[in-house]
Amino acid sequence: MNDISIHYFNALKKRYEAQIEEARANLYLYFSTKNLAAIGEHSDLLTEHDKWIEQLANAQDKLETLEDFFSKIEKK
Repeated sequence: MNDISIHYFNALKKRYEAQIEEARANLYLYFSTKNLAAIGEHSDLLTEHDKWIEQLANAQDKLETLEDFFSKIEKK
């Protein structure tokens, strides 16, 4: 992998990892019973939970695909 490819790989990896952490943080908040005031502004909690589950799954899938793709390139 050349220098440019490494930079793009690292940038995408960090982007997906950040999206994973953001989704986890929000899900921990929404599933926590200790801080109910933080979720009071959301009237449709099921939709909000689903949104963050979708973002988490999407970012995890992208990260896995990225790592799989580049591992195959490096083997060639």
